[in-house]
Amino acid sequence: MSNSGNKQKTKKKKKNLKRNLFITALLVVPMLHFLVFWLYINIRTISLAFTEWDFFSNGYKFVGIDNFIEQFRQFHERPETMNMFFNSFRAIGINLACMILAVLIGYAFSKHIRGERVFRIIFYLPSMISIVILTLCYRYMFTYNPGMLQGPGAELLRFFGMDYNGWETSLDNPDVISRLWSMISIFCVWASAGINIIMMSSAMSRIPKEITESAKLDGVGFWRELFQITIPLIMPTISVFMINSVMAVSAFYIQPMLILAGSTGPRSAYNTVGWYMFNMTPVAQNSDMPVISTVGFLLTVTVSLLVIFVRRVTDKITPDVDF
Repeated sequence: MSNSGNKQKTKKKKKNLKRNLFITALLVVPMLHFLVFWLYINIRTISLAFTEWDFFSNGYKFVGIDNFIEQFRQFHERPETMNMFFNSFRAIGINLACMILAVLIGYAFSKHIRGERVFRIIFYLPSMISIVILTLCYRYMFTYNPGMLQGPGAELLRFFGMDYNGWETSLDNPDVISRLWSMISIFCVWASAGINIIMMSSAMSRIPKEITESAKLDGVGFWRELFQITIPLIMPTISVFMINSVMAVSAFYIQPMLILAGSTGPRSAYNTVGWYMFNMTPVAQNSDMPVISTVGFLLTVTVSLLVIFVRRVTDKITPDVDF
């Protein structure tokens, strides 16, 4: 009896050992990836923000917060630096516009309007295409070259009397900077509308039918149901969307960079922090790395504080729903 019991214990130990080895083998690669490409790189980046390159010792030396003082000084003296940070935070406004559009269209879809499936495909189609291809198509839509084939968007703007001469000839014109930013914002909203509409529609589909049917019996109208019933019940999804909107600030550079063909305009009128770091990092010298790290660190701290603020605000206004 004891021998059989010992054999069972031995088999169980071997089975547990194999299972633990298998789990460990699965975790080794992601753990190494996390330690090297996230933890080490972030610690190294933060430490560089507090140093400067010493040409005499051929290494970095600690300078405290001098880099941050210099960066705040540039906010006042260099419009390029202020424009770069300001443009990055345009991503929040663009994403909020996406959210409002997604809520309205998703709510209309939840009412099963005529042609709902066709409209779903139309709105989702841009999300199925590569962002690079999509931005290039959008760029060529507004290309204007006299004597050659014009983009339909450019022809439409000129038809309505706008003094539009194409991306290249308008980039350095201060009078049209806001117009070009409006066109970039419209593209960002259009390109991301599909996936956002699906996300909001999915959240609305989880609302129990009993609630909406009871509202109809009480005479609740279309807009009252939207603002007093639907939106409060999907606030958890909206709060997550708002947090992601703030976090998108640091990654906002691909759309303006591709649409404007790499031109940041006068005084970095179209530049963002992400675009600046994308351009500087591959060609940066040792003396440039502390500056790049300082810019990235400042943006990270600012975005982190905004995320905490938005999270606390949304937690207070988000009702407890369970369905």
